[in-house]
Amino acid sequence: MGEGEHRTMTVLAERLIPMTATGEPDAEFALRVKESRALVFRIAYSVLNNAADAEEVSQDAFLQAYRRMSSLREAEKFRAWVSRIAFRLALNRSRARGRRLHRDAAWQGTQPQQIVDGERAGADREYLERLRGEIERMPEKLRVVVLLGSVAGMEAAEVAVVLKIPAGTVRSRLHLARKRLLEVMER
Repeated sequence: MGEGEHRTMTVLAERLIPMTATGEPDAEFALRVKESRALVFRIAYSVLNNAADAEEVSQDAFLQAYRRMSSLREAEKFRAWVSRIAFRLALNRSRARGRRLHRDAAWQGTQPQQIVDGERAGADREYLERLRGEIERMPEKLRVVVLLGSVAGMEAAEVAVVLKIPAGTVRSRLHLARKRLLEVMER
């Protein structure tokens, strides 16, 4: 995580710490936010590919987690639980953005186009954009595993907890997704 992201996550954590009835910060929740904030941000960023959106989703995830904290039966599973919340929120935001782009394109009578930040900086940038496009075209069950496992850097067991599927299924899907990407990118 870069310096800017670390500062952002520190500010995020400080803003999210609720106060107890005595006016003191909720120390237990503060600790849980601190332990999981980087992971939550990485998950949101891997789905959205936008730091500002990922920050908003992270905030929303921690806010929802705090509001629903009483429904968490095992406190030691907080990290996985809030990761699932963040993943679902990011996925919902991504889908909404896609629907909005299609709606806007239909309104203007054009095809939706991928927005590119700045000019392309050579073959590496072009390759990465093509790879990103191929990942976006994958079936959702493969795309999600690639985003969480390869892009966000989560272990298969962590992805399994977030997606509520067996770790073997995660590894299998990741293998299949990588194989498909390799075939497509070699063309």
